[in-house]
Amino acid sequence: MGIGDRAYMRNQRPAREPISATAWVVGVLVGFFILGLIEESTGVGFSGWLILSKGELAPWRWLTYSLVHQDWLHLLGNGLVLWWTGSLVEKEYGRRVLLWTLVAGVLIGAAAWLTTGIGETQKLKDGKLLPWPELVGISSGVYALMLVALLDKLDHEITLLLFFFLPVTLKVRWLLIAITLFTVLGWAFAELPGRHVWPQWHAAWNDSIAHSAHLGGLLFGWLAYRRLNQTNLSVQDAPRQASSSDADDARSIARDAYAAEENSGGADNEVKSPSNLTKGQARAELDMLLDKISAGGFGSLTVGEKRRLEELSARLR
Repeated sequence: MGIGDRAYMRNQRPAREPISATAWVVGVLVGFFILGLIEESTGVGFSGWLILSKGELAPWRWLTYSLVHQDWLHLLGNGLVLWWTGSLVEKEYGRRVLLWTLVAGVLIGAAAWLTTGIGETQKLKDGKLLPWPELVGISSGVYALMLVALLDKLDHEITLLLFFFLPVTLKVRWLLIAITLFTVLGWAFAELPGRHVWPQWHAAWNDSIAHSAHLGGLLFGWLAYRRLNQTNLSVQDAPRQASSSDADDARSIARDAYAAEENSGGADNEVKSPSNLTKGQARAELDMLLDKISAGGFGSLTVGEKRRLEELSARLR
């Protein structure tokens, strides 16, 4: 978004913001959950073709299983995390990255579940084969979004409501460590034992969580984050007093550039070029400058800020 696109430069009222892609995705999930309630109430089966299992491997099921949830708590948990992390990803990287991260996370989660989880096995009971285990829920995509959204915010503090009433404040770093540890242990001690016939090794706990699918989502989320930020990870920034979690933050980059400009009287300094920023970072920094213009006019910008404004505008064209 350039200066000329701003409503205050056109002397017009700001246009109504379109509904975010995150909101659309959450809305679709709620819609399918309501359809599931109608199905359960009427006895009319129409969602069976969405669910993924070893016995039903139609191509569309690798995606559509994510639209179905076991119950309202399953939907609520996924929906809340999706709303939080999806909004962050959409703001920083755009809706395209949000959607392909979700889709790829869902696909990788399905593959991990079928190849390393309980999705590959079918058990006998009283001499009869039980139905194939089924995979439902968008959890693997949400786990992928979580890493893309939070890996550059490891030292940020967040407050969670455990059991929806007990507030707990902790750093993002420890949240991700706890989630990853729980996922790996769940896969190793709840799903993996069921994939062999070793008599001395049995599942240590039983639950209905697809830990293997979550593990696939986490793995893809980490790879996606690395891919999205590979330019910034390979650039050697000038030394500055900032924590590692703020190294790629747009505001921190902007402060360094403007401080260098003021201290040197306009001389060139080794600061991160807009070409080495992700589009999300460049957009965030540009919005910060445009908001300053909105509050104090174009004359409120320093010489360094004006030059940075031109560079960022060119980066986003």
